[in-house]
Amino acid sequence: MIEDFKKAISEVWKRDGKNTWPVDLNAVTPLFIDIFFEELLSDINTLKEKGFDEKTISSLLQTHARMIRLIMPCVQGMKTLGMPIAKTREYVGYLLSLAKNLKYGDACNRDEKNIILSQDELEIAIDNSKLIPAEKDNSMIVLKLCGILWAYTEVVFFKLHGLYREFHGPYTYHDFDQEFLIRDFIYLNPVELWDDCRAVKYRNLRIISAYDNLGLKIDIYNNLFIKAGRSYLKGLRYFYIEGDGKVLSLDEINNLCIVLSELITSISSQIENLDWRNLAEKYALIFWFSKKALREKLSLDWRFPQIARRRIESGELNTRLQNLSQRDLQRLLKFSF
Repeated sequence: MIEDFKKAISEVWKRDGKNTWPVDLNAVTPLFIDIFFEELLSDINTLKEKGFDEKTISSLLQTHARMIRLIMPCVQGMKTLGMPIAKTREYVGYLLSLAKNLKYGDACNRDEKNIILSQDELEIAIDNSKLIPAEKDNSMIVLKLCGILWAYTEVVFFKLHGLYREFHGPYTYHDFDQEFLIRDFIYLNPVELWDDCRAVKYRNLRIISAYDNLGLKIDIYNNLFIKAGRSYLKGLRYFYIEGDGKVLSLDEINNLCIVLSELITSISSQIENLDWRNLAEKYALIFWFSKKALREKLSLDWRFPQIARRRIESGELNTRLQNLSQRDLQRLLKFSF
């Protein structure tokens, strides 16, 4: 599984290895990522000591996409700690096993699918009585919401937006000929990060959609791809959208689009006024927020510790890791674990 993971990550990096907005992720994480990894490991071990099994611990981390996205930062943390390659491989294998608990299908998407739900779970997740036939106008609304959600999550969570959403499928469902795709967005109103997000009524959003022959593929980093010349807009046949489990009307969807668009503007303005240390602290907060449920289960403060804050206040940007070439990225992966 480790070798499958490395191959899959390598393919992603060949396509896009840069994480530059609003400050280079690779330049700031060396200031605190070893602390994050050690605390994550400690949280997991403490939960195990208290009798929680691995599936329960995995469920607290919520999504397979989140677990996969956390592995490479944790590898960076292990390198900072000077951990031997053999030990690093051991921990990567363990994190991959936690990730595997969160999905039904292949852990590394070798089949170019992200099959989170078993067929029985899919029957519970999708209610065909709620499916709305797609027409030009409502298809435009669905596409608009998906685009705004992408922009919104990147503004709120920076380049870590993959920790807070998961796209899964394509699924086959009942007698439908279409490919079913589920887009899950979690923590749409993270007031712990941005107070402005109180304006969003829904904590979690799920978009269920059925498409005609798009040739949907999903890579290990949860990126969606469709065949050349195909269109999400023209291919949509059925859909419905849930906010915290409630089916939303088209008016409610339009209102949500307005609220999210306004927040994109207001939060982006705040970000523009932050220096790199403030942005590094925000990145640290986003990392620690991703494991908030673990800390709460242990009745501990979830926020990043003072030692991380002091490192950021006294440290410098690690420009050595900025703008790495594809060759450098491949070598880094090859010799990390």
